[in-house]
Amino acid sequence: MGSQGPLNERRRGERVLIRIPVTVRVQGSSEIPMEDTETVVVSQYGALLKFSRRLPPGTPLEIKNRFSNRVEKFRVVWSGETARDGRYDLGVEILNPESDFWGIRFPAKEHNRS
Repeated sequence: MGSQGPLNERRRGERVLIRIPVTVRVQGSSEIPMEDTETVVVSQYGALLKFSRRLPPGTPLEIKNRFSNRVEKFRVVWSGETARDGRYDLGVEILNPESDFWGIRFPAKEHNRS
């Protein structure tokens, strides 16, 4: 899977496999309705979630965590090529990574030890 290489190189934090229900709204678009979906993976810096449409990188989003009702701004950084089960994988980056948006404590990233 050659397309996964650049994603792995850009990861800044540890990821947690967890399903969190979210509502996604594409900012500045009245054509794309809000959508209830869920995360697949989250990190302090973003998430991988499922979405009914393929969105281009840079698309601004507003995502509501339906557990906490908190809302934060995100942007699309990656979109899957093909839909599985009618939904695309969508990689998103939070614009305020210092927030406790997901409500979980992330494991510290391990550094290479010599």
